[in-house]
Amino acid sequence: MSPVLVGRQTESKALSETLERVIGGQSATVLVGGEAGVGKSRLVQELIAQAREGGARALVGGCVELDGGGIPFAPVVDMLRALAGELSPAELNTLLGSARSEISRLMPELDDGRTAATTGERSPSTMLELILGVIFRLASDRPLVLVFEDLQWADRSSLDLISLLVASATGRRLLLVFTVRSDELHRAHPFRRMAARWEQQRAVERLELDRLGRRDVAGQIEAILDERPDGELVEFVFERSEGIPLFVEELLGAMRDGGIDPDYLPPSLRDVLLARADRLSDSAEHVLRVASAAARWVPEQLLLIVARLSERELYPALREAVDQQLLVVDSAGRGYGFRHALARAAIHDDLLPGERAQLHKAYAQALEDNNELAGTGLDLASALAHHWLAAHDLPRALAAAVRAGAAAAAAGSPSAAQRHYELALELWTQIPEAEEEAGLDHPQLLDAAAASAALAGSLDRALALMDQAVAEVGSGGPPERRLRLLVRRATILGDLGRDQDYLEALEQVVDLLPGEVTSQTGADVLASLARGFLRLDKVKRAHELSRRALDAARAVGAIEAQRDAQITIGHCLVYQGDFEEGVASVKEAAEGARRGRMGLVAARAFINLSDIYLMLTRYDDAVDTADEGMAVVEDAGLVRTAGVFLRSNRTEALMRAGRWEEAIASGAPGPESTGVYAGAMLLLRAELHVLAGRQSEAELDLRESARHLRNTYSVQWAFPQAVVEAELACAGGDLDRAREVVDRALARDTGGEEQRYLWPVMSLAARIEAERALAARDDGHAAPSDTERRSQALVARAAAVPRLTPADHAHHTRVLAEHARLMQQDEVNAWGNAVEAARAANEAFPLAYALLRHAEALSGAGNLEAAARAAGEALALARSMGAGPLIEQTEALIRRARLRTAETPPVQTPGSAEAPPDELAQLGLTAREREVLRLVADGRSNSEIAQELFISRKTASVHVSNILSKLGVTSRVQAAAVAHRRGLSRA
Repeated sequence: MSPVLVGRQTESKALSETLERVIGGQSATVLVGGEAGVGKSRLVQELIAQAREGGARALVGGCVELDGGGIPFAPVVDMLRALAGELSPAELNTLLGSARSEISRLMPELDDGRTAATTGERSPSTMLELILGVIFRLASDRPLVLVFEDLQWADRSSLDLISLLVASATGRRLLLVFTVRSDELHRAHPFRRMAARWEQQRAVERLELDRLGRRDVAGQIEAILDERPDGELVEFVFERSEGIPLFVEELLGAMRDGGIDPDYLPPSLRDVLLARADRLSDSAEHVLRVASAAARWVPEQLLLIVARLSERELYPALREAVDQQLLVVDSAGRGYGFRHALARAAIHDDLLPGERAQLHKAYAQALEDNNELAGTGLDLASALAHHWLAAHDLPRALAAAVRAGAAAAAAGSPSAAQRHYELALELWTQIPEAEEEAGLDHPQLLDAAAASAALAGSLDRALALMDQAVAEVGSGGPPERRLRLLVRRATILGDLGRDQDYLEALEQVVDLLPGEVTSQTGADVLASLARGFLRLDKVKRAHELSRRALDAARAVGAIEAQRDAQITIGHCLVYQGDFEEGVASVKEAAEGARRGRMGLVAARAFINLSDIYLMLTRYDDAVDTADEGMAVVEDAGLVRTAGVFLRSNRTEALMRAGRWEEAIASGAPGPESTGVYAGAMLLLRAELHVLAGRQSEAELDLRESARHLRNTYSVQWAFPQAVVEAELACAGGDLDRAREVVDRALARDTGGEEQRYLWPVMSLAARIEAERALAARDDGHAAPSDTERRSQALVARAAAVPRLTPADHAHHTRVLAEHARLMQQDEVNAWGNAVEAARAANEAFPLAYALLRHAEALSGAGNLEAAARAAGEALALARSMGAGPLIEQTEALIRRARLRTAETPPVQTPGSAEAPPDELAQLGLTAREREVLRLVADGRSNSEIAQELFISRKTASVHVSNILSKLGVTSRVQAAAVAHRRGLSRA
């Protein structure tokens, strides 16, 4: 190897600068790409040395490729083992904390005997959240550099983890470095899509390493040989190596050792790599061949067994392979591994077919006889699946694949579980006694594969597998088994956003239910059905089924189904107006589920309870409940899913209460999520941005939320999306577009059960019609005939929609007030009612808006003292929130109506010593232009203006043109209308 890094000055400098920023308190992510052997690892090694010299901690982990499915979290296990060797037991225990028992599933040496037994499916996010916590505790101690190598081989769990890390590294002294073989990333590789998204979001710095040029190859040769090479040697090595640093090293090493005649070099790297192995002694070469069948790393004891050598024979052979830099000793204690994965692959591929199969069989047999050699149960199951498959022992490979799938599912790695189950499905038809070998029948295997695929996000594949399972069980299968399969299938359809199919699937399950449910399966199915119908906004149906589920669960002692049903019942009661009993039901379920350590059910209870408080405008209670629920969610490892919903509810409560700074902090981007989880928070952030006047940020968040929510049509997402989209259109002055958006939403038939989400659309629609009428009047035209008709229709529809909560009542009064504004009739009373209803609803922004409109109506009626009080309160509220557009509108009203409020200086009156802020001057109008505008507002022509002001007609025309430009209008009529409406023409 070259003692110095050659040809990477630019990349090395970029990494050094990034490291300095991280040590200074920032976070950064770097992706180092390039083909195999181009020098990615060497470049990163230089960075690691620099980081450690600078006082940072650096940990490295590599991904491993295995046939039959990978080992989840392989790079993290590398890092943790290295860390365990650095820290004292006390330091390690403090770092791991409560995560120790779960992480010991990956690292048995951490098992302190207190690992909790678990049953059923483990949440895939549990392990991710725990590992994430450990990493962030490390980063809080001192700057941390994490290097993930060979991500082209990363398992889905590792990819999920690095995705979380990239999304949540902000504000931490954390440098993430990923190396990847760019030439081995196929188009559909999940990491390619992840990296593209990061680059779009500017979340990653990318370094793509090219092959070295002739001059750099010469420099590398000189550094290795410690003397200037002659031109012939440089040309020879450059031509054969093609500028790949690893090839240069291997070529020079083989030539130095006399393994290759300089007059003839093999054309491929495989021959170059094998040439060095050929120079080893027979025993060392034998050990190298044995090690090549064990993937990248092999424990010493396992190598001893499979190689069938005594310790006296093994250690000299190992030392020889290490001295030749073919094998390296793992400092974390795993054993021995190849210095280059390419070398392992070349040696493994060079084995004879029978020799290769025998080696894999020997590994499999040794692992079955000595389970502790593999590490965790997950490692063992994955390794056995790999080795039995490579040994062509299909029955044992099938059994091992099923066990590996179950182990991966229990460890929270559904992607790995899916791969193992899919392998088992592939092997099934090739084995006569497949059911006996696997320990389950084919529909059960399909069900397990579908469950894992669904949890891993492969919903289309999950549906295909589940359809096959349902078909194989058939209508004559055991009823309860068929019900469970159909419920899972329905849930997958719901996750896909195929709401109509979801509804039909739920109805099919309902039809198959017996009249009297007397089993735990039946109770679980009923509870799931109730949840599904509530999700589809079928509140009455959900209430009916949840009552049946509760009765069935109590009868058979199914406690979890009982708590789940109580949550649905409570939510339905609230939607029907029985607030007190509904809240009590959900509270009871939350406490019972928490005491019973039912993580998923308890999380759902706290989500629903905080959501109910939102609906009732009890915002402080919603915040407190969300905070309380987060402890449950974190304990259950559900921060990326249920936790996002809780955080969304908390953020919305803060926003509605007018605590926008806190809402912004609460709604900051967190661990990366998908689907409705990501969409919920993004939608809230979009609304907050548009109300604050940050249109570009709102548009970005709205687009991203639409991407996550594109497959769901529930009104709880569709209506808020419509509100934000229409608000954005209004902010841009496109009232026609805003009307189209709300029209689409209002055309939906909600069945009258989701008025909570309908009311905001209706009040916004009424505001849009009022604004359209006022815009027409500003242009000197009568209000369009359809605005009055449409506004009247909204008033009639609003009268028929239930008003259960203070928020519902507030929206209704705004519909009436906007209609009064459009009609210019009884505006003072209408907006006075809207103000009182907004106070009762405890919503800050709607109150500020209603106060502004009330002040506007009062000033028009000549009651300037009352108008000033309303405007002053509106301005104070808007400023406390940071609602930019509302602040501007309120300040404009105060100026044009000459209102004296606590928030503004005194208005100008005849004889006053100081002139007030002049809106005309703020618009850029000169004193002369203001005089001209007042005359334009009086209807004077250019000639009359010239005569009045003793100026030429041409000068008057120039002044009028300048005024139109500064006011942003196109006609004298528009200028006059704006002047009159805003009070700009008043002396």
